[in-house]
Amino acid sequence: MSITREPEVFLLNALENVQRERLDQAQILLEDLIRDNPDFRLAQLVYADVLAARAGALRGLGAGMVPDEELAGLADEVRRRWLYYQQRPNGALLPSSLVALGESEPYALVVDLELSRMYVLANMGGGLRIVDDYYVSGGKEGPEKHREGDRRTPLGVYFIQEHIPGSRLPSLYGWGAFTLDYPNPLDRRLGKTGHGIWLHGNPTGTFSRPPQDSDGCVTMHNKDLEALAPLLKQGNVPVVIARRVAWADPGELNRARDKMLDMLEAWRSDWESLNTDAYLTHYSREFRSGSQNHAAWARHKRRVNAGKSEIRVHLTNVNLFEYPEAPGVMVATFIQDYWSDNFQSSSRKRQFWKHEADGQWRIIYEGTY
Repeated sequence: MSITREPEVFLLNALENVQRERLDQAQILLEDLIRDNPDFRLAQLVYADVLAARAGALRGLGAGMVPDEELAGLADEVRRRWLYYQQRPNGALLPSSLVALGESEPYALVVDLELSRMYVLANMGGGLRIVDDYYVSGGKEGPEKHREGDRRTPLGVYFIQEHIPGSRLPSLYGWGAFTLDYPNPLDRRLGKTGHGIWLHGNPTGTFSRPPQDSDGCVTMHNKDLEALAPLLKQGNVPVVIARRVAWADPGELNRARDKMLDMLEAWRSDWESLNTDAYLTHYSREFRSGSQNHAAWARHKRRVNAGKSEIRVHLTNVNLFEYPEAPGVMVATFIQDYWSDNFQSSSRKRQFWKHEADGQWRIIYEGTY
């Protein structure tokens, strides 16, 4: 449960009262808010403005009270919080990027950088459901990250890797951090560089940061991150970071899921059949994995399959994602149990599929993670 939900509701209700010229109600709300949350800088500023307005001296948000650079960040924060308040999802729609979560993935996070919002979705068995959301901050230069040190937040599908407690980090990171696997294989394929993209807390004693205030990480209130920690510490939690979240009807997502599952099943079945020609039709000419291009991959698979008399492949915990900012790219992750007459293995597999010019979906990357 979001620790900062109630303070935000108080702030937004106060702003609504200001719009309706009910300054006395706004003042009462803000006094309660800053009494309980004295480190909420934006609330302090709005409170000062309400007092100025009641005295007939209001000149605009924080005018003359804070430096221009700080004021710009606070004005952006109030704008984005208010936009979220007006546009928050009604519960019937879901992020279009989350096509399916596997049976062993109880949660996923989806970040909307334009609204400075992170949604927590639970895999309820009967489908996905938004169970919470949080105000977050991103990179100083906005999206999308391309190179080391550009202070931008990446856009894509990532996974929680490990937890680093705040006791091992400078106070900038607050309660602690959860590392993400940026750059992922698609990022590297596109020549993107950099590292150390984390989901982490705010500096100690800071309620919230302006929407664009980090060096590329996603940051949030320390108590909210601490409340989320039990689910994030399970590891491998998907984190989808989008410039702006697109929303879809569950029926639309189900159709996309079924189509993608059919493609995966055709790939799996053709692999099991030992018909290498049919199997290789699922791989794009643009395919690369490590040092192998399509030609090297095809030679490798023909050589391996020639030594087999039987193959069995079983897929479980299938996750499917529509890739943000990359129309026509899907990500599939799953547990792959492989058995043949002379080898067996179990691995976590990730594939990137691309919708190509001839209308067919094909794999452009495949590897373990």
